[in-house]
Amino acid sequence: MTGRVAPALVIILALLAGCTGGAGPIGPDPVGTLPEAARTIMAKPEYSGARWLYRVSDPETGEVLLANRPDELVFTGSTAKEFTIGSAYATLGPDRVITTPVYALGKRTRDRLAGTLVLVASGDLALGGRGAMQGRVDQAFTATTIDHVYGDIAPTAALVKDDPLAGLDSLAQQVASSGIKRIDGDVVIDTRLWQTFDGQEGPVPPIFVNDNILDLTVTGGSSPGRPATVRMRPQTAAFTVRSAVKTAPADAAGELVVTPDPRHPERLTVSGTIGVGASQVTIHRIPDAATWARSLFIEALRRAGVTVSAPTVARNSTSGLPGRPGQPTRYPDDRKVATLTSPPLERFGTMILLTSYDTGANAVLCLLAAGRGSTHCTDGLKSIREQVDAAELDSDNVLLFDGQGADPASTTPTQMAAWMTWVRTQPWGDALVAGQPVLGESGTMALSGHDSPARGKIAAKTGTSLAVDPATGRAYAKVQSLAGYLTTNSGRTLVLALSMSGGTYPDVPTALTGAGGDVNAVAAAFQQAIP
Repeated sequence: MTGRVAPALVIILALLAGCTGGAGPIGPDPVGTLPEAARTIMAKPEYSGARWLYRVSDPETGEVLLANRPDELVFTGSTAKEFTIGSAYATLGPDRVITTPVYALGKRTRDRLAGTLVLVASGDLALGGRGAMQGRVDQAFTATTIDHVYGDIAPTAALVKDDPLAGLDSLAQQVASSGIKRIDGDVVIDTRLWQTFDGQEGPVPPIFVNDNILDLTVTGGSSPGRPATVRMRPQTAAFTVRSAVKTAPADAAGELVVTPDPRHPERLTVSGTIGVGASQVTIHRIPDAATWARSLFIEALRRAGVTVSAPTVARNSTSGLPGRPGQPTRYPDDRKVATLTSPPLERFGTMILLTSYDTGANAVLCLLAAGRGSTHCTDGLKSIREQVDAAELDSDNVLLFDGQGADPASTTPTQMAAWMTWVRTQPWGDALVAGQPVLGESGTMALSGHDSPARGKIAAKTGTSLAVDPATGRAYAKVQSLAGYLTTNSGRTLVLALSMSGGTYPDVPTALTGAGGDVNAVAAAFQQAIP
């Protein structure tokens, strides 16, 4: 989502940089007549110091129908994911699949392996979860819920209805079917495909199980003051969870905090309050994904009837693996005992666009780097830059620093519109266009516009970046943006790039709903006004 709350200092730095404040060149005169409905929204008190930047154009003729300050830089927020996912489709292909292999290294005697079982992390974001065993990559955004990856910042998070351990169970069953029933040695996750990237949400490794998240569903007691219960998913010995959550009156808002023990980080305490009989999902982000995956894989092996002598809970180490430290290596094919193949990249790209999944977008950046033979994820930016140049954009006005669009990633409405126009002409363009969230219907755009006459007629990636004044709690919208397409009532498809920068709100919840709803409503006003 790229909407994590940042300190107020970020606002000051951004203003000094000229990216989010009102300073800077005004540019050409506005193009077209601003619809009255849009003008009314822009005149709200919360936007008295804000900039509204936009460009609406015809991709077939190049005609600009509406524009205001289209050549000024503004933070992208998560609309930068259009560059990341589009570049991945162009470079790797929307049909690209990822295969995760398992190798048995050491001496095999009958049904015994004396050695090491190695799962080679290959960058599969689902590893069989999210419906991937059936070729899907599901997500949980609806009109009232958001995906569990936001469970630490929003009380409406929901779980994807699928077994997050399905892929590991499949691999474990294949290991058993290969004849291995006992492993006298260790189980290791080889994560050398790329060096773990430090993303805004946390680490981005090449191994993912349940998005490297422990889901914690908290259920209130039968009356105020009663203890609440906590259920974790997936069930694993890697963590223990204690509930210190108290049940509040039924109409109380849930406030949940997950705290690891400083000395024993695998011991978690969930504290806070929740209403009588209410249920809410919160999450714990896994700091060491390889160790997490190792424990879960050993548990899957045991479910498949494979005995493992190594302890379930122990730190993963690649130091004893063949090859150079920190560099991926090739394993002998005759040692391969299991494989798991992912759905096509397009399924992941669509999920990332729909949910604005920051860690997923950064993982795609890492896949681009790996495709270049690099273990440094930022080298994936070179692949994105190659596509920006191929689209003949003004490269100096497209500033990217990761895959997700974290600040200070910036561009102009003109450049964003040019990118969205160009992708329609590419062989992979249909995949990117089809993956956009749709107003009132899907992904992050499902949260508003349900009663709008423009519902279903705006397909665009959202972008959000907020900062909070720590003294007052007031929220500042560094950017709320849209990049994508609108379809007029006459059936004409137009390219849309729209950003609001500088809105202020009494608190973060008001900012999240107010900024997103208002920017979507301005886009809807554009859609209704253009014949």
